[in-house]
Amino acid sequence: MKYLGIDFGERRVGLAVGDSELRFAFPRETIDTRLQDLWIRLDEIVLNEKIDHFVVGMPFHPDGRKDGKNKVVEVFIDELKEHFPEIPIFTQDESYSSVQALQQTSYMSRKKKKDKGIVDRAAATIILQNWLDGNI
Repeated sequence: MKYLGIDFGERRVGLAVGDSELRFAFPRETIDTRLQDLWIRLDEIVLNEKIDHFVVGMPFHPDGRKDGKNKVVEVFIDELKEHFPEIPIFTQDESYSSVQALQQTSYMSRKKKKDKGIVDRAAATIILQNWLDGNI
């Protein structure tokens, strides 16, 4: 089974791929929704990567309460269900995934302003890896 991990943001969407055989997530890309159509690009990735399942990061507070960003992610998940009705969607707590991703990628950018696309891909990888570790 092939999985697409998604770190959804209204401006950028980080993606990672993984499979049930290797049980390892790899960063894929970041879609900048100002520069390209999210749904066209997701169609291409799902087709090319032969994606069987989605794993979407869901924001929660550290104590488990829903974060205010949940509503935006829930709307995205509803749209994902409509666009890909045949592909199951799982959610994974994304608490601290962006913080971990920033720590893991800080050495990769010498610019004062970090490449947020790298961080988004890394966050998607962490989300997917956490899901694979707990469910496969």
